[in-house]
Amino acid sequence: MERITATLTNLEREVTAHAQGVKQVFLRNNDTPSNITQVAYGHFAPTDYCDLHSHQTMEECFFFLNGTGVYFVGDQAIPLHHGVFVRIPAGVLHRLEATGDAPLEYVYFGVATE
Repeated sequence: MERITATLTNLEREVTAHAQGVKQVFLRNNDTPSNITQVAYGHFAPTDYCDLHSHQTMEECFFFLNGTGVYFVGDQAIPLHHGVFVRIPAGVLHRLEATGDAPLEYVYFGVATE
């Protein structure tokens, strides 16, 4: 049977694809026949950031749980704190930056658009 549940205590911590912060992956694209590319819990230390980039064939969704930061999406600078949701359409330039004294924590969903 395919894995249908997971807990943070049982998931390995790994560096994000942008070499900043860590994540624990609940679901990867080869775990499901859907267009979901990844579902993960992420953690950026107060000085972590990712460089400006885009994904041509993937939309990303973030829900922020703790900490503060800024998400630069296209020409917007979105302040981040508990309860903020951000959707990044495929092909749009974006950059994530933790800015507070506490870690920036979030849940992440990636969805293939093609």
